Amino acid sequence: MSTVQHSNLPLRWLHKIKFWHVLLLIAIGLLVRSPPWFIVQPSEMAHVRRLGKVVHPAPLPEGWYFKAPLMDDVDILQVSLTSFQVEDLPIFTMDSQWINVSVGISFSIPEAAVFNLLYKVGRSGGFDIDENIRPVISESTMLVFSRHLAEKLPEEREQVVKELEMELSAALQRIFGLHIEDVQIININYLSARAAMLCEQLKQMDTQPSTDAAK
Repeated sequence: MSTVQHSNLPLRWLHKIKFWHVLLLIAIGLLVRSPPWFIVQPSEMAHVRRLGKVVHPAPLPEGWYFKAPLMDDVDILQVSLTSFQVEDLPIFTMDSQWINVSVGISFSIPEAAVFNLLYKVGRSGGFDIDENIRPVISESTMLVFSRHLAEKLPEEREQVVKELEMELSAALQRIFGLHIEDVQIININYLSARAAMLCEQLKQMDTQPSTDAAK
């Protein structure tokens, strides 16, 4: 008899569960998974996508906002002063010397650039910005150092920094809308004579097929 009573206990509990209990559990699950609010910090701006479409024409400043659960995705971007470094760039100077250069920049993001960076650079959201900035910094650095002699770099360092700041400011503003606050040459490493010779040999090997074809 006791065995039958124990087997009926789950059924009794099921009868006691009301429909609104189920709805309450579903609502709690939705709130945990997708709360109907979000916060934008003072150093950030945000856009909201509703079913894949951007809702607001202008980015949202700091504050507390509502959003539709399961329908809205919030993309938040840091717009305050940000530091970024690219290390050990291989550079070929004006006098055919190989050096490694490490460059650091500090930038901020104007309001007008937020939409472009969130949705027109890499994936939606601020995921691929760093990877897209890196090649622009590399190209500008190579261009500036190619105008200078390796042996003159110590005495021309200040001039090189100014030229690099001009190049990076123009390129990063044009492509991404970034505002460059500061540019620094963190380090310059001169490669050994042996390494320079090997690099030159590799360069000649790369141009050999085109030379032979010309003949």
